[in-house]
Amino acid sequence: MGSEAFGGFVRAVREVDTLQNADPTPRGTAPIDPAAARVVGRASVVLLSSHFERYIYAVNAEATRAVNTGGATGTALPEALRLLHSGVSVDDMLKTDWEHRGEKLVAFMRSDAWLWDSHPSGELDHERLVLWMKAPTPRNLVRYYRYWEITNIFEAVTRASHTRTELWLGLDALVRKRNNIAHGDATTEATHGDVRTYRDAALRFCERADKQLSRAVARIIGAARPW
Repeated sequence: MGSEAFGGFVRAVREVDTLQNADPTPRGTAPIDPAAARVVGRASVVLLSSHFERYIYAVNAEATRAVNTGGATGTALPEALRLLHSGVSVDDMLKTDWEHRGEKLVAFMRSDAWLWDSHPSGELDHERLVLWMKAPTPRNLVRYYRYWEITNIFEAVTRASHTRTELWLGLDALVRKRNNIAHGDATTEATHGDVRTYRDAALRFCERADKQLSRAVARIIGAARPW
């Protein structure tokens, strides 16, 4: 059993498979229609990367919801997570002149004061936890999961160094190529083999990271695993 986010990601990846099948070229042979094969490869990268990014945001929202319904006190949450959440309000307050900070202080007390008290509970805003993430690069993934007290997500999902390397390189290439294409780089391409490598890396990472995050949330809130 995985998160709703992971189930959605698995279903979404089928679109990439369908798109790949639009290229009639037999696997391992030269493209029958090079122009069509190129377009299919580029489109597959953009679609797969978008679904991967959507999974990260969706599972973040799911984990946050589990915290909010779990009744945990603020001080039970990792300090790094609390600082990240409160930082949005504090930074906004610092941009405001002193004479106009009254409303900001009131808003902070409502949204974040509970995070620094051992008695009341409140609600995390899931969007605040990923505002800093411009793209789900491997480095950003390590940073994100660290907020949930997973020191290095790539080490957590596998003990094999070669598998960690494969996952890191596959996800890095996927996100990097997607960004290149989105910024108008006409030279970026992806073969059937490339897309299959990226697809497998994304599915393997998400399946294993999904379990790690569920365990982390359970430890933090002192309850059963949310999925």
